[in-house]
Amino acid sequence: MKRPVLSKRMEAVMGLVPRNISVVCDVGCDHAYVPIRLITDGIADKVIAMDVRSGPLEIARSNIREYGLEEAIDTRLSDGLTKLLPMEAEAIVIAGMGGLLVKRILEEGSHILHSDKPPFLVLQPQSDIDKVRHFLYERSYHIVKEAMVFEDGKYYTVILAHPGEETPYALEEDFIYGRCNIENHDRVLLEYLKKEYSIYQGILARLDEALSTEDPESRDSVNMESKTEMRLDELKEQMKINRAAYERCIV
Repeated sequence: MKRPVLSKRMEAVMGLVPRNISVVCDVGCDHAYVPIRLITDGIADKVIAMDVRSGPLEIARSNIREYGLEEAIDTRLSDGLTKLLPMEAEAIVIAGMGGLLVKRILEEGSHILHSDKPPFLVLQPQSDIDKVRHFLYERSYHIVKEAMVFEDGKYYTVILAHPGEETPYALEEDFIYGRCNIENHDRVLLEYLKKEYSIYQGILARLDEALSTEDPESRDSVNMESKTEMRLDELKEQMKINRAAYERCIV
């Protein structure tokens, strides 16, 4: 059977969906290519494909019909997890959204996460990943695996989290860059850390130059200097965390 072609980041999402499970829920399914692949690749027996927008959901239904998978893929118009019942899915996929939106969906879906049998979570937040990791830890979810990919000039991280306590993250770089990625010496993470540090160095040079060229007698300059110094302190802390992660990653 032919299969939809997925982007590298969505292949990474597919790669972290646990095997030997029956039902997967894809939140924000868009055109249903991931649900279709979950069935055609034999990863799930059934998929619940949900989207908050009716337009993409109609396209999803058309694609599902094209592959003859109407019996295996159930489509639902749903804002986040509102149309999913507790224990209805063994794994939930949320990919291609900002981290704060992912966090909101999970917060509003607490009836799912706090059920008698909480689902596995496969998440691909496109921003604020540290906040998502903090949220998982606070909700007693254990991050067991992560994957980083570079595609079309951007870096993406996929997280697999199991329900259950984990060893606390004691270091901030674990939340920002992912303890799994650091401890596994992830090659893409190393590339990202080096590129990020180079960007920080460029910003630092510009801030130093701005401080040296400001008129010390100008009232506006005094306010600007204070803000610049605060930004310098923040930047130096970010660079320190970056280097800490980098040093652990290359050991």
